[in-house]
Amino acid sequence: RNGTMMLRRSALCLTRRILQQHHQAGVHKQLLTRRHISSGTIIEAEVVSPLKNDLKEAVARHNQLLLGNPGKKKIRKSLETIRGFQYQTEQWRETLETEKKLLHEHYDSPFEMAESHNRLGILHKNLEEYNESRSHFERSLRYFKEEIHPPDTFHADIGEACNHLAALAADEMDLELALKWLERSEPHFRHHGERAFDVRAKEGDTSEKKASHPELRTCLENKGQIFRILNRHNEALELYREIEEILLMNNQEPDQTLKLDLADCLFSLGKLHESEKLYMSVLKIIDPDSLTAATIHHKLGLIDTSLAQSNGESAIFHFQTALRLRKKMLGETHVNVAKTLTSMGVARHVLMRESAAALANFREALIIYRANSEFENDEDDLEVKKVLKNISLVQRDLQQSNFTRDVSGVE
Repeated sequence: RNGTMMLRRSALCLTRRILQQHHQAGVHKQLLTRRHISSGTIIEAEVVSPLKNDLKEAVARHNQLLLGNPGKKKIRKSLETIRGFQYQTEQWRETLETEKKLLHEHYDSPFEMAESHNRLGILHKNLEEYNESRSHFERSLRYFKEEIHPPDTFHADIGEACNHLAALAADEMDLELALKWLERSEPHFRHHGERAFDVRAKEGDTSEKKASHPELRTCLENKGQIFRILNRHNEALELYREIEEILLMNNQEPDQTLKLDLADCLFSLGKLHESEKLYMSVLKIIDPDSLTAATIHHKLGLIDTSLAQSNGESAIFHFQTALRLRKKMLGETHVNVAKTLTSMGVARHVLMRESAAALANFREALIIYRANSEFENDEDDLEVKKVLKNISLVQRDLQQSNFTRDVSGVE
């Protein structure tokens, strides 16, 4: 436990949980969150309790310090310690007040003030005070551009400040604006430390590849996630391929995160064989009882259902595995459980000719969809309508060619 831990600056990274959960009614809310600092962080009770005790002790030491005649340096260090514990225990408002005191009474260099405005922006964002957050991020950006780094120079500090404004735009569901901010940040990571004039002079020269800033990858990942939400999957795929090249250039193999991004993108583009290979490779290296494994098994089931040469057994195996994991980790009535049941029902009827089992899957899914529906009328809920149609088709025992085989967009 480190009471002096600062609110660290870091590149932004899209939260996959939210990417997977906000695809209803054509509205996509997508959050870009800090890799190391996130308002959604869950801190276990056994960790919070001692941290709160440490905070109480730090406040007591600070008050005792003020009874004497301490120098400004000691007061600053004490306040920074308190701020660290306040943030770690997610006391956003208290952290905000401590940060303001430090900014107005202790920070005087442009860099210190740029960093402080950056932290204030994060805290206001955590409190969903977006106008105040934007104001602080913009002030931080001005400090980095106008007072800290030479003009007409690319620098990662400027890129990160643009990233924060991208995160804010994404929180407010303005993905096009978020994309514009990410596009402004990208050259600062790609050409970190270079002058714009020198970069322009070398355009088209591929004889020497300069190593990019490490956070370029995160910037490209964020752009890729937004492209996918906007159904611009080909553009996202290009970015993921570039990340793959960056890793190979640094003698690194593609990791789990990149493989999943590539697999999801290829799946959306209908390149099922390529995505299948990547999903299988990820399954070998992750926890087999995780939600990620459940999602991959679900996708593999969809792929098996779609491929002409599938005999159905593999699809059913993957759906059953996904169903077991999702019920265990999400609960019996979660909408993703219904999605797996629906997809498994399709596979049973189309591939296995197991109409009775398919009907049971569809009926169980229908109960869950209705329990989660926001509509009173079945006709207004797309998922309920689809599963009702499938039930009707199975009951009439239609031929495979007339059966609904909609596997797009299913998580």
